[in-house]
Amino acid sequence: MTAPSPFPWPIAAPSFVIPAHIEENALFLSGKVREVGLCLFESASCLAYGPHELPRRLADLPLEWHLHLPLDLPWQDGGDTAAEICRALLEKTRHLHPRCAVLHPPAPADREEAPLLLRRFLRQWRRHNGSTPPLLLENTRSCDLTALTDIMAAEGCGVCLDTGHCLGFAQEALAEHAWLLSRVRLVHWSAPGAGDRHLPLTALTPAQHARLCRLARRLPRQARHMLEIFSWPELAASEPVLRTLLRREEAARDGQTIPRRQPEERGEARGPEQKYLASQNVVAGH
Repeated sequence: MTAPSPFPWPIAAPSFVIPAHIEENALFLSGKVREVGLCLFESASCLAYGPHELPRRLADLPLEWHLHLPLDLPWQDGGDTAAEICRALLEKTRHLHPRCAVLHPPAPADREEAPLLLRRFLRQWRRHNGSTPPLLLENTRSCDLTALTDIMAAEGCGVCLDTGHCLGFAQEALAEHAWLLSRVRLVHWSAPGAGDRHLPLTALTPAQHARLCRLARRLPRQARHMLEIFSWPELAASEPVLRTLLRREEAARDGQTIPRRQPEERGEARGPEQKYLASQNVVAGH
């Protein structure tokens, strides 16, 4: 994948796909993807970021940005401190004009506390001067979002659908929840791996691929798509798999049929992605 994807779904990549700093990753990704998800996974280290880690010249690159808020937020403090941390990170990244922020929702032992913690977080997140980007809640191992629909509807939260989590944690209730699927604004694509590893889409089994095809057909057309894979070779191998999957399901919605042909018929070499697509009886770009 050496140029922006030639199909209508904007593709995003995480800010860590090569072993380098944020700016080097952004320069590497510029011209390859449309959007970068800034990985702010660790509260303390990201709060320490300054102009060296987040230079203003990043905003000059032909990239859009969104934020992935920390994974280690102190929800045990009631939600206020978690929101203050996220607000501080937002201020550090305002020059990037992030279009949304992704949050792993609280998952306390008592599930009834989760909406209360989220409400306190949102109150603090929005209380200061300055606008906040739309907040998207991601499904995680501990929370499939189905218990948070009331507060999400009341507060206008969207959904970041992680397909690897959906498959790996058997989140069938989410996959069949029409309202939550209608709120999807960003999709994280990967194959599930042990210990919540994000594997390339070439690692999908035929059964997993079929489930993602059914899921893709129900996603809003305006949703954006991010290959949440933290290795460039694996991400690049996944792009034609995703492109083909989305094209097929878009055609299915419109009652069209996309031909299925083997790579040899086109004289194409069999890289990892082509071997995978051949195993699914489809060809990238068709």
